[in-house]
Amino acid sequence: MVSKLFILLLLVSCNQDLIILEKEVRHKFKDHLVEMPEINYMSIFGRKPSQLELELGRKIFNDPILSRNNDVSCATCHLTNHGFADGIGLSVGALGIGGPTGDNVGKEFATGTIATNREVGDDGFGFRSKLKMFRNTLSTVNVGYRLNKETDSGLLWDGRFGDLFFQTLLPLHTPEELCGGNPLTIDGENIFRQGGPLFSEPVLLGHTNFVNPYSGKDTQQFNAQDVLVSGVPRLRPSGELSVPNRNECVALTVAKLNSVKEYRNLFKEVYGIDKITDKFIGVALSAFIVTHVSKNTPYDRFVKGESSLSKEQLIGLSIFVTKPGEKFVLNGKEHVGAGCINCHAPPQFTDNQFHALGVVSDVSSSLSRPSFTGNIRSGFFHGQRAQRGTVPKCHVPGNNIQTEANYAPDIGRSNATFEEVDCFKFRTPTLRNVVETFPYFHHGTEKAQSRKAANFKERARLALNNAIKYHLRGPINERLFNTANYGSQFYDFFFQRDQLVPYNYLDFGTDTAQFPLKLSDEDLNNLTEFVASGLYDENSMKVGDLGNDVSHPTSVPSGFLPTITRDNGHQFELPPNGDFPKNVSPDDKIHEAMGVLAQ
Repeated sequence: MVSKLFILLLLVSCNQDLIILEKEVRHKFKDHLVEMPEINYMSIFGRKPSQLELELGRKIFNDPILSRNNDVSCATCHLTNHGFADGIGLSVGALGIGGPTGDNVGKEFATGTIATNREVGDDGFGFRSKLKMFRNTLSTVNVGYRLNKETDSGLLWDGRFGDLFFQTLLPLHTPEELCGGNPLTIDGENIFRQGGPLFSEPVLLGHTNFVNPYSGKDTQQFNAQDVLVSGVPRLRPSGELSVPNRNECVALTVAKLNSVKEYRNLFKEVYGIDKITDKFIGVALSAFIVTHVSKNTPYDRFVKGESSLSKEQLIGLSIFVTKPGEKFVLNGKEHVGAGCINCHAPPQFTDNQFHALGVVSDVSSSLSRPSFTGNIRSGFFHGQRAQRGTVPKCHVPGNNIQTEANYAPDIGRSNATFEEVDCFKFRTPTLRNVVETFPYFHHGTEKAQSRKAANFKERARLALNNAIKYHLRGPINERLFNTANYGSQFYDFFFQRDQLVPYNYLDFGTDTAQFPLKLSDEDLNNLTEFVASGLYDENSMKVGDLGNDVSHPTSVPSGFLPTITRDNGHQFELPPNGDFPKNVSPDDKIHEAMGVLAQ
């Protein structure tokens, strides 16, 4: 039997070894041990948001009242137990089915019902949606550090929309997100009509689009002049059934929020306004989102002098910050640097830049189709945008694979800049809490489909390991490789390299001569352990930067079921807690499942 004294001596010895390793890492890599700065609320808002304002933002972030069909909220795609992402490659917003609800969302990472079973659905009236999101959901964690109107590097994968107050309202406009693409198809009274219960008076919007007055369709031009929306007719002058356009979708949200007395009172108390406007909806959401901050990871505590990193994480950190391919000795053992720091620099662990890794796109995204590359209506972008130029020709013309398969890689950053040099580039996401934001890459194509992974957490770790391996391999010129290796043709074991992305566009953030980088299996696991656990701030998914609650609430002022999805939600259902004109009483609402008003 092993004596207690021997075990105690062993523990002391191991602890001493860890202390020696800590000192060595601090000495060799002190320049890379950078403390996180505080969020500058004064520069963003001109004030520090109050707890009441943050709670208001939390309520509307989790309230399905923001969606036109009353079936999804912001939290549908930004789940606290998934690092404010959702665990899906391409998510589904309005008219989706499945996924977690307010009752079963879970309190901890990967607990409760997972969002991976969410799929497109219908509006309950016969219209079946086929709309998925354009790209993988980016986490809202540490978005406050990316807000820079001068550089305008943007908030999305392609860098559009650097103004958070503008961007938070975009989902209200967008069919794939909160707006829905279903027409007004119900016979009977249209509660969206001018003079109806939601539009007893017009709604003034400052966040608007140009629309065709004959067909009601949008022209995709933002930042037009203020407009008044008096309601949504069932039929357009063209005779077509109305699909509420972007302005009308936002107006519906504003009208519904104004119908709820508790929301009117909260907005008045926080902002001193008598009528809720789209502007202040954006401000309230922005205030809440900016408090989604990860800054208390084991790495951060190590920077402050604590012994918070394990032996594996210390070695992983050292590999992470050492130049690619450079050998170094740590604790008497040789290791090879991975150079991750070139694009994922501390303390934010991102360079806020854009790089082309040549990763495959998901064919179900509207941004990965040949029709899009030809400037034909498809997805969020379309048309000859004459005022700003047309989308550059990133794709090789006449490629038969694109034509026959109806697939073309998403062109990424060039959507925003219109520059060919930005073809296929995507944002470098932060690695903080990255283990929660699985699956990986711009369309969430790294899903780690493997029998080795028994549960969601294991899949996330395996997928992260695969993503790191892909980065370490670096750019591959398949044509040159296969010319030099007749007997061993290139095969992508990661199933991520898109050969329709030309080699000359690839950009891994460092000298291509360093690739592929060879790490031992042990060091690869050390590197993965540092990224997965050393950069994970568990508490940030529960408590915001200002001590505010960021979890999903159990109830919201509208009376709708919070928080994530409502499979039975539909566009004609009025908020249960709404305060409507006297000529519309609760007794007038019939057929709860159908949500139409009695004649």
